[in-house]
Amino acid sequence: MRTKVLLSFLPLLIFALPVLGQNWRTSTYEVNLGIGAASYFGDIGGSSDVNTWYGIKDLDIKRSRPVMSGGIRYMIRRNLAVNGGLHYAWLSGSDAGGRNDQRGYVFNTIIFEPSARIEFFPIVDYRVLDGVNRRGLVRRYGTLSVYLYGGAGALVYHVMPNENLEARQERDNIDYSPVTLVLPAGIGMKVGISNTMDIGFDLGGRYVLNDYLDGFTSPASTSNDIYYLTTVQLTYRLPRL
Repeated sequence: MRTKVLLSFLPLLIFALPVLGQNWRTSTYEVNLGIGAASYFGDIGGSSDVNTWYGIKDLDIKRSRPVMSGGIRYMIRRNLAVNGGLHYAWLSGSDAGGRNDQRGYVFNTIIFEPSARIEFFPIVDYRVLDGVNRRGLVRRYGTLSVYLYGGAGALVYHVMPNENLEARQERDNIDYSPVTLVLPAGIGMKVGISNTMDIGFDLGGRYVLNDYLDGFTSPASTSNDIYYLTTVQLTYRLPRL
């Protein structure tokens, strides 16, 4: 019930982002598009070694899958922004070569994630390159910005299990909702390449508020599923209103 109530307010939050702040008519808007890779950490797959180096060894590069993203950023102040975004990605995991190789579970999951987040910029437009154009105007490109973020979102997902995993689901009568909440947090950076364009890098972890992103939860599981989205983004700054 709590999840449904929170989900019902999420679209209102995302669409309300452009009207936040007192001086919104003179504030900067940015739109961005990105592509990258999605990595999953959960109950299927992982390292064959019990000592996972705090999960680092559980990362399976071969099971990374593509992600596409888009969003709009509204700068409340010079160092504070809100960002509403959409992510479409694939996740995958396999027991092959891991601690549970004998189970033989494999899954692929398609995810759709609308989310809203607050971004804090400890570094804003640090000028790496300096100069002026032919008309004597300062060039904005050659600047570096770094941001930290946290937020909340919805997660709609569809799990495609292999035969072994599907048999386990039927045997244990595993049932789960295809919609849940997700909490994103991460870090990003962007570099100005023109007066209106930036190119950037965004790395964020997602904590899922259930343990069925892979269609399975292990009796030995002590936490919910997690996935990471790593994207390269192109950002365009819209003209001021």
